[in-house]
Order: sequence, then C-alpha cells, then structure tokens
Amino acid sequence: MRSDSSAFRELDTLVRNLSDQLAGYRRRALSAEARARELEQILAGMNGKLDEVRQQVEDLQGGRDAAVLEMRSLQGQLATARQELQRTQAALNEALSRATPEAQDQALAEENQRLRQRLGEAREKAGQLTERMRFLRQQVSLGVER
Repeated sequence: MRSDSSAFRELDTLVRNLSDQLAGYRRRALSAEARARELEQILAGMNGKLDEVRQQVEDLQGGRDAAVLEMRSLQGQLATARQELQRTQAALNEALSRATPEAQDQALAEENQRLRQRLGEAREKAGQLTERMRFLRQQVSLGVER
C-alpha cells in the first residue's frame, strides 16, 4: 500500500513538473514571437543592417519553432502521465476496496461455503465406502459359510 502511495506521489510530482515546464516553454514561445515582431519593426526602419536583422529573426523563429515542438512533446508526456495517474488511482481504489473488512468477510464466507460443500461431498463418499465395506463383509461371510 505504501509503494502505491509513493508511486502516486511521484507521478503527481512528475505531472506538476511537466505542467510547469510546459508553461515555461509557452512563455518563451510568446516572448520569441514578440521579439520577432519587434525586430521586424526595427527592420522596416533600417536599411543597412537588413541581413543581420533577418538572421536574428530566423534564429528567433527557429527557437520559437523548437520551443513549440518541445511544448507539443511535453503536452504528449503530460497526457500520458495523466493517464498513468488515472490508472494508478483506479488500481489504488481497487486495492483499497478489496482491503475493507466487508470484502474480507465476503471472501471468508465464500471460502467457508466451498469448504462446507467439499465436506458434504467427503461425507457422501465416506458413506458410500461404508456401504461397500458392509456389502463386501456380507459377501465374505456368505462365501465362508458355503
């Protein structure tokens, strides 16, 4: 039970960290877009440094694209982590439901019923064997008298 709750806590921490990282990448992407727009405005006013500014814009857009790709990757990881969290919670709930005294009483009652049934079958077989023994003794005693 403790390993389930420690795994649950670890998974919960992982989900929170992934959410924080995702928010950070989103902020970086938005900041890169704002910077790209700013550089485009400066570029319109500058004729001499056009190539340099274009390279900076391309670099920022490349960084933005990389951040967007990483953000999407993190979103996938987050979705997977959430599914794992739900699966772990379901397993924990199932384990907890089986650990209740009512569930244990039910399991013991079912086992007692099976044992009673086996005991009844054993009594029946013992009775049959006893009847066979009587019959065989009768046959032996009749055979001895002949």
